[in-house]
Amino acid sequence: MSFSFEQFSAFLNATAGLDFESFVEYHPDGTEVVILASPFPDISLCFTRVEWHEFFAALRQAAYMQQIYQMVHH
Repeated sequence: MSFSFEQFSAFLNATAGLDFESFVEYHPDGTEVVILASPFPDISLCFTRVEWHEFFAALRQAAYMQQIYQMVHH
């Protein structure tokens, strides 16, 4: 899955206020998960609580690196 800079920014904005607790579901084994739709209709992302926090930390790092890239190349 890849995004243009604009698509990535839109994805960040769309997911910025999401809270794990507000969307929690349970797998048949009882594991708490959140299923997040992606911009691609055939792809959904499934996260445990730890994965959720790691995913959003990675998104923040990617947004920071995007800012660095834009400063260097503009």
